[in-house]
Amino acid sequence: MTFSLFGDKFTRHSGITLLMEDLNDGLRTPGAIMLGGGNPAQIPEMQDYFQTLLTDMLESGKATDALCNYDGPQGKTELLTLLAGMLREKLGWDIEAQNIALTNGSQSAFFYLFNLFAGRRADGRVKKVLFPLAPEYIGYADAGLEEDLFVSARPNIELLPEGQFKYHVDFEHLHIGEETGMICVSRPTNPTGNVITDEELLKLDALANQHGIPLVIDNAYGVPFPGIIFSEARPLWNPNIVLCMSLSKLGLPGSRCGIIIANEKIITAITNMNALSAWHLAVLVRR
Repeated sequence: MTFSLFGDKFTRHSGITLLMEDLNDGLRTPGAIMLGGGNPAQIPEMQDYFQTLLTDMLESGKATDALCNYDGPQGKTELLTLLAGMLREKLGWDIEAQNIALTNGSQSAFFYLFNLFAGRRADGRVKKVLFPLAPEYIGYADAGLEEDLFVSARPNIELLPEGQFKYHVDFEHLHIGEETGMICVSRPTNPTGNVITDEELLKLDALANQHGIPLVIDNAYGVPFPGIIFSEARPLWNPNIVLCMSLSKLGLPGSRCGIIIANEKIITAITNMNALSAWHLAVLVRR
C-alpha cells in the first residue's frame, strides 16, 4: 500500500504531533509535571462555572438539542449572532454574524487559511505565508499542502534591563513581494510571549492593504478574550484582517471551537471548506 503526495506529507514526523502526544502521555501519567505547551490550567472557579453552565444546559434541553441536530457549516447561528453583537458593543467593530465562522479549533482554521491564500495558483505561481517575526508557533510548520510554503523574517531585538529583551518587526528589511500571499502573526507570539505593539500591527495592516493581501492574526491568547496578555494591546480588525480566536485558552480545549472573523468572501470560503472536511461544528450554546 502506498500513499499519495498528500499522504506522504501528512504521515511524516511533525513537531505538533509530537507535542500533542507528549501532552496526552503527561495527562495520563500520575504525578507528571507538565513543563511543555498544551493543556490550559484547570482553574477551580472556572471549572465550577463550566459545570454550572453544563448542568443548566442539560436541564433546559439545550445540550440535547445541540447533540441531536446538525448545524450549518458556518457554525451555530445563535453563537455567531451573540458573538457579533458582543464585539460590536464592546469594541465598536462594524461586524455581523456573516463575518464570523467557527472551525474545529484554531489548528483547522490555520490549515484552511494557509492553503486558501498561499500555495499554487491557477496560473502556476506559488504564493507564500510571510511571518514578519520569528520564532513562531510550531503548529504552523507542517500545515501547508505545498512544500516550502512559509517565509520568516529576522526580528530586531531590543535589549532591556535585568537581562530581558523584546522582539520587534524589522520593517526596514521586511520584504513583501509578488510571492507573498498573506502575512501572519500570533499576538501574543507562541512560544515567546512577545506581543506585537499596536503601532507594529497598524504598520503590518497598512502594508497588507498596500499589497492586496490579508493580515492574519492568531489571537488564541490575546484580546479581547481570553486576555492572557500582560502588556498594553488594543484589538484590531477591519475587512482586510482575518482575526482568529479560540475557546481553548479560555479553559475549553475539548470544545474544539476556533473562531474566524473576516470579510464575507473569506467567511464563505471557510464555510465551504468546513462543509467539505467537517460537515458542521458541534458547539454548545447557552444564552
